[in-house]
Amino acid sequence: MTRISQAEIVVVDTSVVVNFAKAAALRHLGDCLGERALITQDVFGELTDWAQSLPAIGRLLEQRPWTQPIELSPEQSQKVVDILGFVEGQNPAAQLQDVGEVSCVVLAQSLRDGGREQVVLLLDDIRHGKSLAKVRRLDVVDTPALIIEMVATGTMGKALGAKVWRETFSDRSKWTDYDTRLAEPP
Repeated sequence: MTRISQAEIVVVDTSVVVNFAKAAALRHLGDCLGERALITQDVFGELTDWAQSLPAIGRLLEQRPWTQPIELSPEQSQKVVDILGFVEGQNPAAQLQDVGEVSCVVLAQSLRDGGREQVVLLLDDIRHGKSLAKVRRLDVVDTPALIIEMVATGTMGKALGAKVWRETFSDRSKWTDYDTRLAEPP
């Protein structure tokens, strides 16, 4: 199982940050990721939009490394457009929700293919990000796995972990999975 604590670089998608912000746990996320966090310009834009309703995200974006989003090269940007073009049956507004996620996958693949080791994607599967990462053999950690790792390592307390877990899942039936996952061996 991939762990964030072992990653050299963590490419972060919007939804993870939003979930932690809604639970008032951004400081813990920032402490966990530190200078290893990278975001794309697309994710920076999405987070800037979210900062209007969640001011803590705005404060996060004022700190390093969040202040330095990665601009994709023209070739990488074209790859994002090409990938989004293959997603059929979506209206343009739905595709815009995937831009940050897809740009994260493209950046992570580029970093790994460029010789960087221990590149990990931190994303939730809004549409198809995990599938894109899987076919590219990229390591992915989603918000639930990150929460469990942070609680297990003492980076975040159990009660705050439960709060982030609840923000991650709108389906209340999944809230009980938190204690089950915590009890599983690492």
